[in-house]
Amino acid sequence: MKRLIFAAVFLTVALPVFAQGPQGFVGNWKSDPGTPTMTRKLEIDGNVILMTELQPGRNGGPELTIIRKYPIDGSTVTMDTGMWAGAKATGKVEGNVLTCDTTMANGTKFHDVWTLAADGKHYTNDMVISGGPPRGQGQGNGGGQGGNGGQGGGGGQGGNGGQGGSSASAPRTVKFSFTRVE
Repeated sequence: MKRLIFAAVFLTVALPVFAQGPQGFVGNWKSDPGTPTMTRKLEIDGNVILMTELQPGRNGGPELTIIRKYPIDGSTVTMDTGMWAGAKATGKVEGNVLTCDTTMANGTKFHDVWTLAADGKHYTNDMVISGGPPRGQGQGNGGGQGGNGGQGGGGGQGGNGGQGGSSASAPRTVKFSFTRVE
């Protein structure tokens, strides 16, 4: 009898998490303290999660808008907007986890793992960045992705000089966390 009750409680709690799929990520999200300041709007567009990320300008610069696509069904898409133009992404969602591998036109690779919390109100984005040109030789005027002058001349991931370390060979891991905005 105890096993039956335990199984019923487990399914009541766990099933919603496993059933969430890509729809669980849809909505507006704000970065948590300790994560670079940004907001993300996530929506489903065909077989991808379309992310529109807004980052405040740095050093008086303009706000940075990043649009990126995350396939949800194992397919590959080519992005055509902004700093991600020409990048190819392959991804899928299983339960409450999205996994996506993206290669930018300059050879920089991103391995993203998004994990949606059981309550559906939080998610983490673990990102490993590797390859690409040495630091300071990325897109834009001031360095890699959104560095101090990257796409659109604003801030963005990577801080003052863009993605990566002093060479293309050292991968780095970045962790972001977000809370759903009601």
